[in-house]
Amino acid sequence: MKSAASTLASAVLIALVLAGCSSTPNARPQSLIKCDYKALRANALTGGPALTSTAYGSVRDIPADAVLISDAGLYNSVIVQQLSTQRTAGGTVQVSARLANCTGAPMSVRARTAFLDAGMAPAEPVSAWRTVFLPAGDMAVYQEYSFSADKAAHYYIELARNP
Repeated sequence: MKSAASTLASAVLIALVLAGCSSTPNARPQSLIKCDYKALRANALTGGPALTSTAYGSVRDIPADAVLISDAGLYNSVIVQQLSTQRTAGGTVQVSARLANCTGAPMSVRARTAFLDAGMAPAEPVSAWRTVFLPAGDMAVYQEYSFSADKAAHYYIELARNP
């Protein structure tokens, strides 16, 4: 009798454990960030507004409404996962960049934003550098707001290594 009760208790325990391991409908497994630089290069936008040199061809065009990374090591460590802008109720512009850390180590970067008018001239002074902390294999968001209402038509965000 004791053996039958023990067997029944073991069966109930196993059933409870297995029920706890069953998947929930619509649940998605957790995943690590995977950075695909080939896809990034293949899908890079071309054309559109840009800062161009008056001595054409002497300096490569700098795309407006984009994130600029001048350091190759940083370029191979961080990917811009999303970039967006919106007008605030006060008429200023808010830019947001979701940055993905493609390395296995935590890191930090510096970011600043230049807001430009419709003619690509500075609409206001460049923002101060801000530190953005990126956990290993994770994401963080950088945001900046323009000061001037209705002057900022374009922008670019610069990313740099922390000294």
